[in-house]
Amino acid sequence: MEDNTQERKTRAIKRSGLFYQYPDEYYQYALEWCSYPHWTIEETANLLTGCVPHREMFLKGKQHRQLDEDVLEMENRVRGALHKDLEVVKSQKYFGKTYILSEQVFEWAHRDGIVIPKELSKAEELIRHRYKGNHYSTPCLEAAKWVVENFWEHANLREPPTSGAIIQALLQQFPELSGAECDLVEKITRHPLTRPD
Repeated sequence: MEDNTQERKTRAIKRSGLFYQYPDEYYQYALEWCSYPHWTIEETANLLTGCVPHREMFLKGKQHRQLDEDVLEMENRVRGALHKDLEVVKSQKYFGKTYILSEQVFEWAHRDGIVIPKELSKAEELIRHRYKGNHYSTPCLEAAKWVVENFWEHANLREPPTSGAIIQALLQQFPELSGAECDLVEKITRHPLTRPD
């Protein structure tokens, strides 16, 4: 019984850490949200303040109180830019949500002198350059193409690259992929005439 109680406390502490500024998970959420064409005003304010987009407000503690103020200040700036610099895509009355074009947020923030968190900028650039083309793709498909071009097209099959070398290169080139995903990409791209190591 004691172990369960301790485990729950540990999970609660980890979960509450998610709602501070720049938690470890921020970059993964930024990647996900940068792939969406529309953000709510609240999501925009949270992301620009360095919080996960679904951060809860009015949590206990001095640090949360200060962060709430920062998020609300950013939310007011976003609301002030509506219909001038930010296009409203959809708005629902009576406690609904207002959606804006996510790609406009970055242009507006730069013009307005808002410091965009580096993880959010990095995620936006990655999504814009790597995945928003004229064709459908996924991070694993992009990684597979990259491995084929960089490791297998002109490979010496007598001395093929090792699995470990390819996986390490994938982890560096595609930080959004997990180790398991990199392992999978390595396996499916391995030249059929080479033996796995």
